[in-house]
Amino acid sequence: MSKGEKAAVAGGASLEVTQAVAETMRSAGSHDQRLDAGHVTQAARLAVAAWVQAVDGDDSALTAMAEPEAAHWLMHPVRKNWQVAPGPAVTQIRIWELEAGTDPPQLSLTFQFTGHRQFAGRAAGEETVFAGLLSLALQGTGPSPWRLVSGHVQTLDEFLGYTFTSRQETPGEYAERTGSLEPPQAAGPARRFRLTAGFFEHDVRFGSSVTIEVQREAAPARDEAVRLVWPAVEQETARALGEGDWRPSLSSLNVVELLGG
Repeated sequence: MSKGEKAAVAGGASLEVTQAVAETMRSAGSHDQRLDAGHVTQAARLAVAAWVQAVDGDDSALTAMAEPEAAHWLMHPVRKNWQVAPGPAVTQIRIWELEAGTDPPQLSLTFQFTGHRQFAGRAAGEETVFAGLLSLALQGTGPSPWRLVSGHVQTLDEFLGYTFTSRQETPGEYAERTGSLEPPQAAGPARRFRLTAGFFEHDVRFGSSVTIEVQREAAPARDEAVRLVWPAVEQETARALGEGDWRPSLSSLNVVELLGG
């Protein structure tokens, strides 16, 4: 795949800008076009595309725009025995902070991608979802004024702080749940899913779990599963600890499609 095609991969990923960043780009961009929406989002996409090219063997773009230490740790995750294997597919870029008033101005973004971990030159078989974090500083003028000053990549589970799994119930689990030795019936259009979330309220060292069931045509993805189960997490926290400004965080989230009609 050519450099242009690699840039298009990152360019085709969805790009989200927080409301605070959008407001900063409008106000600061009117005084310095390097901080306007067009230039900031282009800088974000170019930084991600440079990393993709480097993973696939051409580090010229990354070397040109990144501090040496930043480039190293992006390619060699800290305290990991793996690297990202060639062929990552970027799915999402999110610009979450733009500090226009600092010297120099700072830009922070995350990106999600799917790919494989490579151990000692050998790619693992299971596809994994990853997250990357990049920080850029405005250090010049011209077509590429932003410089990549720090960054790292890790699995999405590590980045978010909890594990997420989604699978189908096994026949043995079906028999234990229903007490039936008969094979499960085929599921209809409204399939049933059991969501189990483990969570902690670290301020008081409280931990628990909740389980809900939902009927849907397809399994919920990670973000939607969190939205579905979160009211139950808040309700259980309030039940156990009383009303208060609690801030529980997930430790695990498992989605299991239940067999049977």
